[in-house]
Amino acid sequence: MKPPIAATSPKDRFAVYRFFNGLSAEGKAGLNLGRPRVPLVKTFLLEHVARRDGHQPKPPDEIFRRLGAQVDKIDDTFMSVSVTETDLEDGKVKPRTTGYLEKYNERFFAYYTAEEAAFAKKRVASWIQSPDLDATWFSSFLLQVLWNKDVSKRGDDRSGKLVFKHESIFEMPEDSTTATHVTDDDEDTQADEVADEEPGDEAEERVEPERRRARFEMGDRIGRITAALENLKRDYYPLHALYSVRLPSRTGRGSHDLFQAGQVTNRTDSFLDHRNTVRYLYRIYNAVLNLTEDVAWHAMSNAQSPHGPRVGSKGVPLIVKFGEPLSPSTFDRWVSMAFRKGNRFKLWGDPIRLGPTKVHVYGADRHLWQPINLELTEKGVVAILPQGTCGNTFHRLVTNVQQYVCPKIDAWLGDKPFQSVVSAWPANVEDRNEN
Repeated sequence: MKPPIAATSPKDRFAVYRFFNGLSAEGKAGLNLGRPRVPLVKTFLLEHVARRDGHQPKPPDEIFRRLGAQVDKIDDTFMSVSVTETDLEDGKVKPRTTGYLEKYNERFFAYYTAEEAAFAKKRVASWIQSPDLDATWFSSFLLQVLWNKDVSKRGDDRSGKLVFKHESIFEMPEDSTTATHVTDDDEDTQADEVADEEPGDEAEERVEPERRRARFEMGDRIGRITAALENLKRDYYPLHALYSVRLPSRTGRGSHDLFQAGQVTNRTDSFLDHRNTVRYLYRIYNAVLNLTEDVAWHAMSNAQSPHGPRVGSKGVPLIVKFGEPLSPSTFDRWVSMAFRKGNRFKLWGDPIRLGPTKVHVYGADRHLWQPINLELTEKGVVAILPQGTCGNTFHRLVTNVQQYVCPKIDAWLGDKPFQSVVSAWPANVEDRNEN
């Protein structure tokens, strides 16, 4: 019998905390023994809308009802999330609690769950395809800043881990010049690292065309990783595509793994430590997102950007330049796949050919269906977003370009380097113990 993933009729949020504390302790004990017995507790940070963008935020029960889930209030900002499923034992259709939702503010929710990673990720991936929800996109730029400003300063002798991941899903086989093939299994189920495995998560054998797929881990003392990282990045472009960062616990043993799409996996024995870490990461992302929108909307002008052309529509340009140009066949495959339903970029549009490797798109962002104009070439992307568009779009586009199109990029928001924007989160965004 599988272990329970939800508290039984909790009277308040503290009953849920205690339940997750018990699971966290059991999960950490399993990691220490190399024999995970229960799925690890994990959190998904979700983004909705903010009034400052001119949108009207919706209550969680309305959002999740449209997604086929039921939200039941435990207190004003904490609630259970249930889905209706067929019970495998008696064949009856019953509601099943899959996790708990905490409303951090009108724009951000945290979904806490102990479901196995594969099921939890699939569930959340379906939720963020809706116009009302999006992931929080911790781009490689932001993860690198988090490492530089925080994790690298937690002690050179503490254990850390960076995961780099790039998958050229648009690259055609004849273009592949790199023989590197590192396993690209689920992040919680690496065969060569039993401590990360969860029950029931097994890698599937897949037969795919030979193209560049790299998943590279650096697990070592923090000081050693910091000393080696920059030299390695100069020699191997996929090491610019930082996919996850391990944050050592500030209060005890263990750590928390942060992934690009806002998933945080608890590897400590304390759910309270985990929740405090998640709230810390939320404060960072919220600050970065507000700064992104301030820079973008204050940059609205008719001035020519020094880094790329304007695309005849009033809006701030996001300019992304590739470290190496795409081949014509890869460019064609990218254009043909990038705007299909359910695409990774969450964009809609009808590409208009302006040349062999130049396309213009009058499109829309599927998050809130805001307009977006794009110019795609073999050398990069220029995206124009009208004032008031959700700033999350900038971060999603940069994150997915780097993971799936070109791992080494330079990016600007207007005339400001994108890295300087994500680096500017204030120093007073620190861990705080909260109920």
